[in-house]
Amino acid sequence: MHAASMTLLAWAMIGVACCFPSAAVIPVGGVLALLVAVIGLPHGAADHRFARRRLEPLLGPAWGGVFLLTYLAIASGVVLGWFFEPAATILVFFMASAWHFGQEEPDLVPGPRGAKLLRTAFRVARGGLVIWIPVAFQTDEVVRILSLAAPRGAAPQIRWAVDALVVCSWAMLAIEGVAVVWQSLTAVASRGRRRRILLLDTFMIVSFATVLAWMNPIVGFLLYFCGWHSARGLRRLRRELGESWWQLAMGLAPMTALSIALIALTTCLVLQAPTWNDTLIRATFVGLSAVAVPHLVLHGVGPVLDRVARHHAAATVGLGSAA
Repeated sequence: MHAASMTLLAWAMIGVACCFPSAAVIPVGGVLALLVAVIGLPHGAADHRFARRRLEPLLGPAWGGVFLLTYLAIASGVVLGWFFEPAATILVFFMASAWHFGQEEPDLVPGPRGAKLLRTAFRVARGGLVIWIPVAFQTDEVVRILSLAAPRGAAPQIRWAVDALVVCSWAMLAIEGVAVVWQSLTAVASRGRRRRILLLDTFMIVSFATVLAWMNPIVGFLLYFCGWHSARGLRRLRRELGESWWQLAMGLAPMTALSIALIALTTCLVLQAPTWNDTLIRATFVGLSAVAVPHLVLHGVGPVLDRVARHHAAATVGLGSAA
């Protein structure tokens, strides 16, 4: 149902852009900031719950302080990176985001058994479409948007980083092209519900690709990040916690409000741009990356923490039995 809704939304946006070309010039900074604040940031506002289940058995009451200090240290490093090493920050943020998005994508075109590298390549290529397509097809516009987030004088570094991403993007798009063809052939050979799911998913990917290649990159980002990635993450989180939507919203509100307050404070201090629209774009991208990178790190090391916690629990039980 969600895939069908996103497909319809994508083509509705394309239809609006065709019928009302003047809509393309509407400042998107406010819409970007609002949707990221309402949907995007809450997606990561439960990280303290995710961390507690893994860190408290290992660190005891100290888990909260360790988690908070580490989270803030990484976030601060990302903000400083935009000012002192924007090229490296862009590359790390974009590549890490593509990997994270890919982990959230369904493994609808798996590689042969044991071909972990192939499956990972397919998923990163698919998850990173929100990056690869705008970078490959709207390079100059991506450079302009990223230049708003970086300080003045960083244009050469921004261009170098985007040029490097262009090379990577075409390679990833080639991989995704193979995956789409493979999935289409699998759909044709399938029957029943599986065939419908594969065909709908393929059509959704084509719809996303059309929006990302043709419309403002920020519009495509909002469609994918807020409408697809974050919305699915919130729905899955609600199921895992066994809470109603209202309970989930109330549980995520404090951390979301804290994140918005910190981004607003940083904006007032160091992120102001010549226009209000540009300020909102800069604050949203810098703030989102500052929150996203520790989120990506936490979920990246989550499986490692799970194994360590299981080993620690097993060792504790063994010592208790021996005693």
